[in-house]
Amino acid sequence: MKSMQWRLLVLLCGMIAVAWCISISMGVTYLWQGPDVGWRLGLKAMGDALASHLPAAWFAHSGAVAAAPGQPQPAEIGSMLTAMLLNTLELLVMGLLSWRAVVTSLRPLRSISDSLRQRRAFDLTPVPDEPMPLELQPLLQSFNSVLSRLDDSMQVERKFIADAAHELRTPLAAMHLQAEVALAADTLQGKDQALGKLLEVSLRTHRLAEQLLDTARLDAGLHQSAREPLDLLTVCRLIMDDFWIQASRRDCSLSVDGSACLLVCDPDEIGILIRNLVDNAIRHGHAGGRVQLRCGYHPAAGALHPMMEIEDDGPGVPARDREAIFQRFQRSGHLSRGGIGIGLSLVAAIAQNHAARIETGCGRHGQGFRLRVVFPARDAVHA
Repeated sequence: MKSMQWRLLVLLCGMIAVAWCISISMGVTYLWQGPDVGWRLGLKAMGDALASHLPAAWFAHSGAVAAAPGQPQPAEIGSMLTAMLLNTLELLVMGLLSWRAVVTSLRPLRSISDSLRQRRAFDLTPVPDEPMPLELQPLLQSFNSVLSRLDDSMQVERKFIADAAHELRTPLAAMHLQAEVALAADTLQGKDQALGKLLEVSLRTHRLAEQLLDTARLDAGLHQSAREPLDLLTVCRLIMDDFWIQASRRDCSLSVDGSACLLVCDPDEIGILIRNLVDNAIRHGHAGGRVQLRCGYHPAAGALHPMMEIEDDGPGVPARDREAIFQRFQRSGHLSRGGIGIGLSLVAAIAQNHAARIETGCGRHGQGFRLRVVFPARDAVHA
């Protein structure tokens, strides 16, 4: 019997049954043998013995004076004491048996506690719940659910660390190689070419380190600061100004247009989102191409939704690859100047944190790539 409730219920029913059997047998013998039955005489003798230990002043009797009306007689006092003693013994037996039932039911819990204490670090295998009482199994199942989610998170973190280490190994090796080439170059032109490539690899490595740190902070919830309203158009213009040097290296034109747009958000996360969108568009667009960033309100379902949209004129992303590019370390095979597949995964995670949806498609005239982030409508921006 695995249920603690059923064990206590069976115990209670057994005690009631025993008490009824004793009472019925006593009644039958009383009716069969009369008032002088042995058990009655024994109980009376027990009551008299108990009453004899009470102080004489407790009794309202003297040798020749009758008791006041309603005053218990010594025989009645003995019967009351006998009943109290028997009830106390019955409750004592009931308590001992209940204690035994509870200890027996909770014994598997002690065993599980000992096994958990002896586990090795990072051992997150589920705890078996078969020997546990039914009342404790929901708690154990919830505990196993937490262990499972923690194990999944640790597996993701281990994969992330392994992928990050692999991605960092390549640019670091390239930096080392270009530094050796620059040292070994015989001409100033050769040194300049090697140093230029070294600078390019260094910038890429710096960007990679930033994205890895942003991903780690986002996973740890370190960017979850208080949300505040901000003008999305102003933020887009400030961030776009930081990319003119990067865009000039590829002779790429940048533009920001749209209308003032109020968004209640985490400023740090929205900044990361916009930076990754602009960096991705410049990196994967055509040399000498254009990157256009727009923001405003998007009407949908009778409400105005804050949104921002970025568009480039690069090779674009095939429809079959558009879902995969938002996963970590996933790249589209059509992108010639690839990153490592972190930027858009950050965009997707931040959009999810803000309950926003992402829409993708082709750019103008079916060329390039367009990505739109639509945020939930707010009462403050309703028309």
